[in-house]
Amino acid sequence: MDRFVTIQEELTKQQIDAWILVDYENRNPTMVSFLGDKMLTRKILMVFPKDAKPYLICHVIDTIFLQDPETQAHFDLKVYHTWQEMLTLEKECFHSYHRVYMDISENGLLPRVSLADYGSVSYLQSLGIEIRSSANLLQIFQAQYGEKSYQLQRQADALALKIKDEAFAKIKADIEQNGVSDEYQIQQFIAKRFHEEGMVYDDPPIVAINHNASNPHYGPTSKVSSPIHVGDVVLIDMWAKMDDPLGVYADITWMGYVGKKVPAFVAERFQILKEAIDHAVSFLEENLPQREVLGYEVDDVVRKDITDKGYGEYFTHRTGHNISVDISPHGPGANIDDYESHDTRALINGTSFSLEPGIYAPDFGMRSETNVYVENRHPIVVAGRQKEVIAILK
Repeated sequence: MDRFVTIQEELTKQQIDAWILVDYENRNPTMVSFLGDKMLTRKILMVFPKDAKPYLICHVIDTIFLQDPETQAHFDLKVYHTWQEMLTLEKECFHSYHRVYMDISENGLLPRVSLADYGSVSYLQSLGIEIRSSANLLQIFQAQYGEKSYQLQRQADALALKIKDEAFAKIKADIEQNGVSDEYQIQQFIAKRFHEEGMVYDDPPIVAINHNASNPHYGPTSKVSSPIHVGDVVLIDMWAKMDDPLGVYADITWMGYVGKKVPAFVAERFQILKEAIDHAVSFLEENLPQREVLGYEVDDVVRKDITDKGYGEYFTHRTGHNISVDISPHGPGANIDDYESHDTRALINGTSFSLEPGIYAPDFGMRSETNVYVENRHPIVVAGRQKEVIAILK
């Protein structure tokens, strides 16, 4: 559907008079997506009224770059010379608006949404206009993706799961042949396999044993790495996408134990994470078809499970993050988060997110991670599910 039609339909549905975006020197990616990467050097406002042609409030110097046919077809230009003229234009243009969207978030908790500066927001408020967050509308342009990207995501998921198996098999072979393996060597093995399969990533994977795994962002390097021995708990967190501009990341974490049998205390702790993810998926299956589900709600479900089992203090990050067409696995859409932030964005069709609860206790850390795609208001687990800790030497 045409983006302009989508915006006006959403504004009408939500009884919002306009969506007002603010930018300076192409810092707002949404505005750049509409105008292109033009050399704009003064403050500019992009306004989408719910029932009229969109327009730009722009400086006269920048108009030379806004005369192209596409921009002219979609936007009227309202030009200012001085700052006084700019504020007067805003006052005149917005006089009939009672409620508008701007790129803000509650208490500034969503940095990828909060792009409108304080002064611009407060000036509109001084005109008697109610400001609401554009967060859910932004998701449509930043986080939703189409069928090709979804198929590339499924391809990346399948390859990541395959390479994960190969990584655990290499640990087994190393132990059986040499009596020891190594975090950094396994990390580099996974990275090499990603490249061989035509995949790319922003950072290399995490391979962490025991207490190293208690640091959620630990990563081995050529200078800092631990050997892997019999009796170690092993966490592998790996993320990559197909080398395609429309690629979407696979982002998975699996747990293993270097032995023929997994000790009960390791297996039992993992089951807490597995059951928390089970509960989250069940919650989504029950509620998504019926109503709008917000990101923070799913985090609450998972966090309660882990807290009730006595490990709440060791679950020190959000349950999950958005995944989209991006250079990073951490996308701009709704996160599964009521811990680091209170994410009130809805989990909408055509978007994806991780579920990755962790228990980072002093003796050893654990995390289990899969990815979920929302299609026709139903959750689809696209990145596999680990049911029990892998006995690596079995």
